[in-house]
Amino acid sequence: MSDLPNLGVTDRPWLEPQLYRGPVNTVPPALAYDGGQAGALTVRAGTVAGEQRRPWHTGNDAFAVWTDPHARICLLAVADGVGTDEAAGRAARWATGYAVKSCRTRHTPGADLPTLLRGIFGDIDASLATHVAEPMTTLTIALVPTAVPAGGAVTAAVAAVGDSTAWLMRGGRVTPLFGTRAASRPAPPTFALPGHGHRLTLREPVLHDGETLILATDGLLSGDPDERATGFLARMWAVPPTPLDFLAALGVRRPDRDDDRAAAVAWIGHHDLPVGAT
Repeated sequence: MSDLPNLGVTDRPWLEPQLYRGPVNTVPPALAYDGGQAGALTVRAGTVAGEQRRPWHTGNDAFAVWTDPHARICLLAVADGVGTDEAAGRAARWATGYAVKSCRTRHTPGADLPTLLRGIFGDIDASLATHVAEPMTTLTIALVPTAVPAGGAVTAAVAAVGDSTAWLMRGGRVTPLFGTRAASRPAPPTFALPGHGHRLTLREPVLHDGETLILATDGLLSGDPDERATGFLARMWAVPPTPLDFLAALGVRRPDRDDDRAAAVAWIGHHDLPVGAT
């Protein structure tokens, strides 16, 4: 059955995935993790390959997390390769890796974060265009200042091309940063890089001490108005989890979705107690 009781019981027992059957020399891990501390931010990030897709491919989602040498800003990125072809996974990994390369080159102390973020997306779009001939990956990136005063706030920059999402967790509620599409409308086409850099959506959220910023691909959190995993994640990620607990939440088995997923999460400031604890 599902790991999310509030999603209801599945109509079949959950079957263990078959072991990978593809070329042995192209196998990235089914699970990947990174994380640590950057100033007042606690960061966790990872990828999990969709279990029932596992027999023939190894996951086309990717992430990156990075901070500058003086730990003034933190970069978080997630990407979702479009389709199941291995080239899509390579494009997602290239995009997140190039985000770090571009930020390292462009960042200067006191840089305007929205301007920096637009430049990073432009670099990634141009670089991908030299390697692939068609749109191959979504991408969401956040730049977050790390000096969060106790009880204070910082202004971040978050941008996306495609349907990978960003969410704010405040007071135990997880809300979408980019909004959700109307339930009555069909899913829009998925814009992706390269070629759709002009479709960039950018926000500048004010992040308060004790809040959490979540970047996720749609295997974990979609842009649907009735996304049902937010309550589960609000409990699991109320405070920074251990690496294993983070991956356990990221790899949650759910009856309505079996897809690769990536997430990069920053807990802003102080998270000493779970929400509601005294």
